[in-house]
Amino acid sequence: MLSTFRPGRTGPAPRPRATTSSSKDRSAPSSAAWGAACAGAGTGVTKVNFNGGDCYDWPFGGARCYRGTVAAWPDFVLALARRQDVTDIVLIGDCRPLHIAAVEALRAWRPEIRVHVYEEGYIRPDWVTLEDSGVNARSPMPRRAEAILPLPEAAMPRYGVAVGASTVRMGIRAMFSYFAMFLLGFLFRNYEHHRPDGPLREAGLWLRRLGGRNLRQAEAAAREAALYSERKPYFLVLLQLNVDKQIVFHSPFANMQAYLERVCQSFAAHAPPDSLLVVKAHPLDNGRDDHEGDLAALGQRFGIAGRVRFIDGGNLIGLLEGCRGAVTVNSTAGISALHRSIPLIALGHALFDLPGLCHQGGLDSFWTAPEPVDSRLYHGWRNMISRRSQVNGSFYSDRGIQMVIDGSLPILEGTAGPVRDWPPLPAANPVGPKPAP
Repeated sequence: MLSTFRPGRTGPAPRPRATTSSSKDRSAPSSAAWGAACAGAGTGVTKVNFNGGDCYDWPFGGARCYRGTVAAWPDFVLALARRQDVTDIVLIGDCRPLHIAAVEALRAWRPEIRVHVYEEGYIRPDWVTLEDSGVNARSPMPRRAEAILPLPEAAMPRYGVAVGASTVRMGIRAMFSYFAMFLLGFLFRNYEHHRPDGPLREAGLWLRRLGGRNLRQAEAAAREAALYSERKPYFLVLLQLNVDKQIVFHSPFANMQAYLERVCQSFAAHAPPDSLLVVKAHPLDNGRDDHEGDLAALGQRFGIAGRVRFIDGGNLIGLLEGCRGAVTVNSTAGISALHRSIPLIALGHALFDLPGLCHQGGLDSFWTAPEPVDSRLYHGWRNMISRRSQVNGSFYSDRGIQMVIDGSLPILEGTAGPVRDWPPLPAANPVGPKPAP
């Protein structure tokens, strides 16, 4: 999406700039609502559509439908940016090939261009992330206590308005988007979606998932109750999506099966013999992959079949509060563990994988000697990210989307925002290879 920021109706006039936002997906603020707000603020908007789902969510004029190849995309976006005199680019996620290519092309042309990246909230469910340059492992946030605790905002908690989550609404939006992608697929023959299945199958998976929601919730509640009745110590393993770009780009694992294999192998060899391994599915998993079957096979292979449990759904907070420690690749669900001082290990690159927050000694030692969470560092870190990167709102309700828009526009216009009154952050650690867990 290309937009030209002009002075708003009230308040100090920001410098004119343009914003590029490309490739909207189900985790984005509604492009329709976003475009209407930009127009109301005096902002001319040009959106780039890459597939039928993008077209479905943009009822305004001024859109460009890119039907070319990935190889030709940098020249296209550069020519468009030059015509618009673009000074800012807004992305939904920072790992997709089209996004990476756009940033590289535009920064080569205009090095000072500002890159704003939306992502799901680091703090959930009432926040979304909006950062400069990158998110998650590419976030500019510092990674050391000595750089975090002296910051003024580290001592300043931030409180937002409760919005709540809506997995059902997200699933419905995803279905409509995939149907539109399928119906208009003949217009975008060069588009390659980041999910391995076609849009029609993706929509069907979500339809089946939503249809079985009540039964699945009842089964998860029963399994939780059975787990608690055993009164045995357990470790909680948090799954992510195989298509999650944090797995693809910032993880040593090819998929969740490889992750589970490493965890089960280590658990079998090093965990206390009376402990259980509880694996929780991601709440937005559409059921494409048989994680429960994979876990059962791994349990047999490593001799721990009687010690593994699988829960599809369930109460994350309750499961965390009862566990001895939690394991993740780099899911932000790990922050919920830190918030409750639950020992945590991150096996991939993660924003929160700091000495003092996460176990640094390797997976094999985690089962018997997990490093405790430094409460002072955690609260300072949380205060910092809430002030520096979080916008109160939600991607999955009309009210939440409007809150995101209201909080985002001043940031994009340069007149307000989480970082406006704070000194520059120290340089963050660059993303590099992480040793095998």
